[in-house]
Amino acid sequence: MTQDASDLLRRITRLHTTLQQHTASGCGIHSLTRCQILTTLSRAGPLSLADLGRHLGADKAWMSRNVDELARAGLIDKQAGQPDRRVVVLTLTPDGQEQVNRLNAALRQQSARLLRRVPPADQASVLRTLELLAEALEAECAGAAEDGGSRAAP
Repeated sequence: MTQDASDLLRRITRLHTTLQQHTASGCGIHSLTRCQILTTLSRAGPLSLADLGRHLGADKAWMSRNVDELARAGLIDKQAGQPDRRVVVLTLTPDGQEQVNRLNAALRQQSARLLRRVPPADQASVLRTLELLAEALEAECAGAAEDGGSRAAP
């Protein structure tokens, strides 16, 4: 059952993304990008459009289109910043926060279902391994950002 680490990581990423997209759609959000925007605003609080883009590693034009759609849907509020009114500050509306709460609850249920598929004796080991993998991925992303992305692979 030994697999190439690269193939296994891509398979896990693809399957997890598919599951998250399915769960997000069930919560009324039909884009993982928009889910990331909403959950980032929920965790980080009010952010400028530029700061949100940096958090998500996305360019301003792409981010602006998604934010505009979420604002039209009544999930994000856009206000002029203080003291620089050229800066757009983004916050979740009450409906946006409710959407995030529903999404987080659904994702927690999804994670619990997934973990229940792992034999109970292996669950703690799987969680520890996932923690180690997350730390390794964070370090790799930080390294890629420092060297201009030359470590990042498609």
